[in-house]
Order: sequence, then C-alpha cells, then structure tokens
Amino acid sequence: MNLTGFSMKNPYTILALILVVVSLGAFAFFRTPTDLFPNTAPPQVVVITVEPGAAARDVADKVTRVIEKELNTLGGLKKVISTSRDEVSSVSAEFHYDKPIGEAVQDVQNAISRIRPDLPGDILEPRIYRITDATRPLLTVALSPRPGSRKTLSEIRLLADNRIMDRILALPGIADVDVFGGHRPEVKVRILRDRLAANHVSLPEVLAALAEQNITAPAGVIYSGKKEYLVKTVGEIKNLQQIRDFPIKKDGRGYLRISDVAKVSLEEHEQRSLYHGNRVPAIAMNILRPDNGPTVAAIRTFKNFLPKLEAEYPDIRFRITDDQQPLIDINVHGMRTSLIQGIILTVLVIFVFLADTRAAMVVSVSIPLAFLTSLLVLWFSPYTLNMVTLSGLIISVGMVVDASVVVLENIYRHYQEMKTPDAAKAAREGASEVALAITAGMFTTVIVLVPVMFAGGYTQQVMRPLNMMISSTLVASLLVALAVIPLVASRLLARPHEHRNPVERIFGYTDKGVSLLARMYLSILRIALRWRVITILLAAAFFVLTMKIVPPLIGGELMPPMDTGIAIVEVDTPANDNIRQVETVLNRVEDMIYREQGIRMVSSVVGSEPGQISFGGGGATAQSIRIIVHMIDRKHRRATIWEIEDRWREALRKMPGVKTFRVSEYGATPLSTTKAPLDIIISGPDSRVVSRLADRTLRALRGIPGLVDVRRSWYVDKKEEQVRI
Repeated sequence: MNLTGFSMKNPYTILALILVVVSLGAFAFFRTPTDLFPNTAPPQVVVITVEPGAAARDVADKVTRVIEKELNTLGGLKKVISTSRDEVSSVSAEFHYDKPIGEAVQDVQNAISRIRPDLPGDILEPRIYRITDATRPLLTVALSPRPGSRKTLSEIRLLADNRIMDRILALPGIADVDVFGGHRPEVKVRILRDRLAANHVSLPEVLAALAEQNITAPAGVIYSGKKEYLVKTVGEIKNLQQIRDFPIKKDGRGYLRISDVAKVSLEEHEQRSLYHGNRVPAIAMNILRPDNGPTVAAIRTFKNFLPKLEAEYPDIRFRITDDQQPLIDINVHGMRTSLIQGIILTVLVIFVFLADTRAAMVVSVSIPLAFLTSLLVLWFSPYTLNMVTLSGLIISVGMVVDASVVVLENIYRHYQEMKTPDAAKAAREGASEVALAITAGMFTTVIVLVPVMFAGGYTQQVMRPLNMMISSTLVASLLVALAVIPLVASRLLARPHEHRNPVERIFGYTDKGVSLLARMYLSILRIALRWRVITILLAAAFFVLTMKIVPPLIGGELMPPMDTGIAIVEVDTPANDNIRQVETVLNRVEDMIYREQGIRMVSSVVGSEPGQISFGGGGATAQSIRIIVHMIDRKHRRATIWEIEDRWREALRKMPGVKTFRVSEYGATPLSTTKAPLDIIISGPDSRVVSRLADRTLRALRGIPGLVDVRRSWYVDKKEEQVRI
C-alpha cells in the first residue's frame, strides 16, 4: 500500500497527524530561539599574558614567541595571530571547524602548562579565553552618577563589582558580566623613609609584614569526644585600620606597626582604561550569554530586571549603550514580512492559474503544513530562527506547492474522464500515477543541496541551516501532496460545484491569458524541436557568455552589504600619549559622531583591563579607542551608513591627535577573525626592516582607488627611557 492509499483508508489518522504538526509547529515557532545569524565563529582561543612594566619588544621576545612556538604544535590548528604591546601579550589560536571548542581550550591549557617554566617569573598567570559568537555582549549598560548625586565612579565601580554583578548573574540566560571603565580602588601604602631610618626598619621588612597578613588558611581538625571541628585562621582585611595596625617587629617599646612608618589610604588605581556611555564618563557592564544560549530571550529578561536595579540604586543612572535586540528584531521582522508577502503572492498566482477557489484552497494547504513541519525540524536542531533559516523558508515558498498542483491537476483530470464520477477513486489513481514523478523531481532538488551541507568551513556553517530548512520544507510538501491533497480533494470533488462564486468569475478572465501563454509555449517548443542542434548550440553559447561576461560586471562578495545602522570607529593615538590626552581625542571623535543626525547610542572603550575579553579584546593599550555607534534605522535616516562613514573618514584624516583609524559597519566582514576584506601580512626577523616595508606597502595601497581604512597593525614609535648600569 502506497502513501496515498494509506491516507485514503485512514483519514482520521492523517487528521490526527495534521493536528500534531500544526500544534507542535506553532509551539516551535514561538519557542525557537531568535538570533541575527547562525553561529559561524570558528573555534578560537586567546591567551592573554601580562608582564608588568615590560616594553613591547621584551614582551614579544620573552613571552609571545614562546607561546606561539608551543601553540603551533597543536593538532587542528589553522593559524596563530599574536600582538605584543607594552606589558601585554595576546596570542590568538584559530582552529579548523571540525575541532570542538572545548577540546581546543584544553589543548591550549595543556600547552601553556608545559611552557610555564620557560616564561618570565614576573608575569601574571596567563589567562585563556574561548572566543565564540557569545563573546560579543548582548548589551552594554553604562552606570554613572545621577545629576545632584554624590556618588563617584569609584564607588559605582565597587557596587558594580561586588553587588550589581551578582544580581545580574542570577538571571536566567545570563552567563557572565564584565565590568569595565577604570576607577578601580586600591590600597596604597606610602613609605616614609625618615621614619624607616628613625625606627631602624628596612623596606624588605615592611614588605614581608604586609605579605604575611591578609591570609585566611585552614589549620586542620580538632577532635573533641564524639565531635570534630574544622579550624581556620582568619586574617582577611576588612578596613584600612587593620592594615595600619599590622605589626612589623617588636622593639623595647612594644610592636612597631605599619602606621609608624607609612601612610595607608584608599585611592584609585592608575588609569589605563576608561569608558564613555553616550559621551558621559561611566562604568560599563557587558552582559554575556552562554554558548548557544538564546539571545533575544536573555536580553528581554535583563531589560525586565533593569527597573528593579534603578529602584534599588536611585543615585545611579543606568543607560543601555549597546544592544543587539533592535537589529535582530528589525531584520527578523523584515524577513517574516517578506515570507508572509511571498505566501500571499503564491496563493494569488494559484488562484489566477487554477481559477477555482476550492482547488486553490486545497493546494494552499501545503504551504502552512510544510512550513510548520520545517519549523518543527528547526526546533529539534541546534540552530536558531535567524536571517539564514528564514531565507530558507522564503526560498521554498514557490516550490512547496509544485507537487500539490501536479497531484491536484491529475486528480481533476481523472475525475473528469470518468464515465461514473468517483471522487475517492480519482484521488487515489490520480495521485498514485504521478507519485513517482514528483518524488523523483523533489529529491533531485534536495540531493543537490546535500553536498553543500558538508562543504566544510564557513560555507558549511552558513549553508547547512539554509539547506536544512529548504530540504525539510520540500520533503514535507511532498508528503502533504501524496497524503493530504488526495484526501482533501476527494472530499471536495464529491460535493457538486456547478456555479462559480464572484472570486472565481474574476479570476476566470485570466483563462484567455493562460491560453495565450500556452499557445506561445507550444509554438516555441515546436521551433526548438525542429531545429534541435541550433537550439542546443544557442543554449550552450548563452551559458558560456553569461558565465564569462556577467560575473566581472556585477562583481562578487561572500556576504551582501547590509545597512545595519551600527558603525564601529577605531582610533589609535600616538604611543606615548597618556590616558588624559587619549580622552581628549575621544571627546573630539564623539563630537564628530554626534554632529550626524539620528544617533541613538554611543559606547566608547579606551584600553583594556586584565581579565576582560569583551572590552578591548583583552590586549588593547591605553592609546586604543573603540566606539560602537547605533543609528536610527534606514527608513528614518536620510544618508546611508556608507555615506556617513565616508564623512567620518574625511574628518578623522584632519583630526589632531589621531595616528590611525578604521571606520566600518557592523557585519562588514563575514567572520569575526577576519581583520579586513584585504589583509596583507609582512613578516621577517628584523622589526625595523618590516616597519620600512610596511610603510612602502601603505603608500602603494593608498594609491589604489576604492580602498579605505588602509592601516598597519603596529608602529615602532614608543619612546622609552633606558638606564644602563
């Protein structure tokens, strides 16, 4: 028994399956996580190592090269890219897509453990970060004092680190929170040399006294009768007075304490980083999701929680300065609208060509059933509802009705040719007659998509969810055509339909146009069959000319350009500028940005901080500025994002204090590991020779029309004072 025969004999079973598909498909539509793009980031691990006080050249020789050499021995490695700056080494290892990210992290950790004895002893413990699509924050929140508040940024930093962060981490869907913006408090002990001499105390003795305190450690177990007690020595510092009372040594007058030879105060750590939210100095918090976690759901959860934070901390102003949700909502909503429009147009075309309300309604049943089945497949897959998967549904709109139209037309033909009309028999025979043909046609389409799903690399990451949606939709439409369409057609044909309704009479006027198209097609077909050789040669020539002439004219890109309304401005200042001079340049850049109309949010990051990867990449110097600009959507903006970027580039070229800059739109490169559409690497053993070659290359590239933001990754311009002993 074939599928059509089973359907005709078990109509209630088919009806039950339809109800299951409709209910589960609708559930999947509302429960499937929504995102902008699928996860396309390759397995990438970054090692950040800090060596306090070391120059960039020393960091490169003693830290970066040692780590690079060891990482290059790892299996599945694609490339290693490193950056050495003053005090900071950043080594990024990118692996092939078939390498699990967890395994890559473990391999890097083992490699660092092996070479740890070879690294300088004064470095801080190397930090290892996994880089995924979840590394980009869901949103950034700027915390600043409200007007009239006495709160300082240092106090806000303490609250953010110790209280607010814990509240946010308790929310579902939030994996981590990074706090940034400088103003970190630290205890400073200023040694008074005259008092050291008067009390006959050396500096090492003071350092030893400080090191021996602030320690909490287990001291064993005490057994008492039938009970046992854990013993712990408690020495954690709770206030500055405890530090002042630390004993250094005992003399004839009693204990000599820290306060006798030094002044202890709570001050801000030396500023090497800062943050501006909408041009206002602030402390920033990046909200991060877990790998493969829902994006939009986590953002909504935080936004619903934000009013509670504002009520708890009335002296602090909370402002969102970077947000993924508007871009996701606009694009996904646009794709959904396009899908609905495509469905409506498809149904109208069916009405026009069939000129029968009942027949058009029968065929149209295949569209929602096929799409709901595809959404059910998506729900069980690891993918999200994004622009790629929605594109798969849009592409499938016109194809899902093909099989149903063929089946229905054949059923109608059988019914009209019967001397004694039998709707059930016509449905069974009509569907069975074309079942093999439509199955073969459908699977020839699907089978073409399968190799692309296993192409490997970035292509596989993008095309697999796209082709999965197309394939599942087409297979579902085939099942609907063979099981549902005959069942519904048999019920409708059994009912008399003698008079056309108004809709059918309107679309009936298209019969003449359809007949004319059919006659034209038959005429062209007769000519082609009469002149077969010439037809084949013309087709081959057209194919060759199309492949040779058209691509150079239209060009090619991996991803189409998209006006996302989000621009990224990166600026480097001279290497010896201090943080205040950099902030002056930042203020100029922000003034330039706000001269444009339609600016919604601006998030400005200067430098980086240890332990942070979502701000400044973990290795940016205090002379590096990165600004994310959110504009109003394109419908309400006069200029395109590319026109605005060109104006900013022109202004930055003339701006004092700017050494290099880059202006790009979010999504300008398909991969986060792609530095630019064109990336030239110059390497060699002598950094000064490499620098001269880089300057010559820059001059040559800047003479090529169409290239923008041509810059080099480093300069030999850091001045230092050398003391020779």
